[in-house]
Amino acid sequence: MREKASFNFAGKTVLVTGAAKGIGAAIAEQFGSYGANVVVADVDEQGEAAAAGWRQLGRSARFIRCDVSRGSEVAKTVAYAEQEFGGLDILVNNAGIFPRARLAETDEAFWDRVMDINLKGAYLMCQAAVPGMISRGGGSIVNIGSLHATSGAPDTLAYAISKGGIVTLTRNLASALARQRVRVNCIHPGWVASDGEMARLAAAGEGGDSLEKAISRMPMGRMQTGDDIASAAVFMTSDFADQITGQQLTVDGGISSR
Repeated sequence: MREKASFNFAGKTVLVTGAAKGIGAAIAEQFGSYGANVVVADVDEQGEAAAAGWRQLGRSARFIRCDVSRGSEVAKTVAYAEQEFGGLDILVNNAGIFPRARLAETDEAFWDRVMDINLKGAYLMCQAAVPGMISRGGGSIVNIGSLHATSGAPDTLAYAISKGGIVTLTRNLASALARQRVRVNCIHPGWVASDGEMARLAAAGEGGDSLEKAISRMPMGRMQTGDDIASAAVFMTSDFADQITGQQLTVDGGISSR
């Protein structure tokens, strides 16, 4: 009989991309609260302030600037995590952008930027992190997907396709790496009340009463938070989920069940 499973991540090292703020910051913060060594990777220098704040709480956190669309920076980031903490156990591919454009408005540069960050970035991170995980006897990867992955809205064409690719990446690697005990799963967030989303809604004139009415129609009566997604990531990489791989976990308060 195996040892009792737990949410104790002491001695484990977690690399979270796009973790300077938003969902990524919530994921990094929650892993740190469970004792993990956390590496915050982001193009936004605000990541250093986030990591410094967690260190003041007695947690083990480091920041490294990383553009996930550049292979050289990705390799440097993974090497940094391994050197700082002796190895990398968990990778959360959260970095992404969510620009909107319909087919006619999606030029080649727009398409390439979305794919480079949302899909290529996850592939590069997996490619860099997996060899070390295998050498350590296993690991866990969580890719952050989207409810748009199966079809998307008319103005989320490139974004939806990039997230559909994340699903395929997840399932392909889960099958390829199972024998090496590297688990790969995907989390689809619902409508998350991040600072960026709230700013977008306000700019579009969709705040105030109209937003409250939209929220009131949601199955469980509220938008999701970064902490909701973080809790799912912690579970999917914990001992409790050690037989779960190649799966998609939707955290949307029931939106997609209607």
